[in-house]
Amino acid sequence: METLEDLSRHIEVAHDLQSVVRTMKAISAVGIRRHEVAERAMRHYLETVELGLQAALHDAPESGLWPGGEEGGRVGVVLIGSEIGLCGGFNERLVGFALERLAEQGIGTGDRRTMVIGTRAGASWQAEAGAPAHLEEAPATIEALPATVGRVLTLLDRWRSQDGATRLLLFHQRIGGPQISQPVEVPLLPIAPDWLAGLRARRWPSRRLPVRFGPANDVTRALIRQVLLARVIGAVIQSHAAEHAERLSAMQAADKSIGDRIEDLHRTHNQQRQAVITAELLDIIGGFEAASQRPDDDRIEVGDG
Repeated sequence: METLEDLSRHIEVAHDLQSVVRTMKAISAVGIRRHEVAERAMRHYLETVELGLQAALHDAPESGLWPGGEEGGRVGVVLIGSEIGLCGGFNERLVGFALERLAEQGIGTGDRRTMVIGTRAGASWQAEAGAPAHLEEAPATIEALPATVGRVLTLLDRWRSQDGATRLLLFHQRIGGPQISQPVEVPLLPIAPDWLAGLRARRWPSRRLPVRFGPANDVTRALIRQVLLARVIGAVIQSHAAEHAERLSAMQAADKSIGDRIEDLHRTHNQQRQAVITAELLDIIGGFEAASQRPDDDRIEVGDG
């Protein structure tokens, strides 16, 4: 049976752990807010790039904007997970979803080149499908995003030019769905012809038509690369927001569990303390009764002399 000192120590440790958990909850809540703001800014940037692409498409040819999609080529796969843990089954669900979607499309191990962003996600992928072709650390801050995405796009360009990758697929998590987050698939290349046709046919938002500088193909390709950049950055931002949401949920559950444990410890401590006090009182009462029942001959009387 634990002593009062042991219970007091357990209560102190539980309070310290609860303080850490609540700090992580606050960090996750702030992280969700920051990434929501960043996602909104990236969405505005993507809208601006799409306006430029819409203007460039008026003079661009229908086909040949960006090669890719030929049958028989390899598939480049980008999977965006987490760098650290404490986010439940975030990476495991993402890896399972990606492998399921690749199997449905008939994309086997020999047909793909895989890049994983996030060390924990890389471990989950390796456990299920072997080591990825490239593992990239997830950016720790929003400010580090452009450098990471720049390296990702450079590697994807190398896969297309040297390894014969004709399609690029991206998998990541975003907030929503029946659970805290849900995995999604985003085709990066080839650019969907229906999307380009819809962009070309979209009504221009003002009376002043834009003027293009430079060859139509070069401008269009440059803008499509900016679309890819914005989509990858947006996917990383959404993934980080979903990761923070998962971690916030896990910390909320941990906070509740620790709170319940602290209540149990306090209850046990109070009960044991009361038992100690009761035992001490019983000892005092028993001693008093024993002293009261002693024979008169055993009592010492002090006389006057």
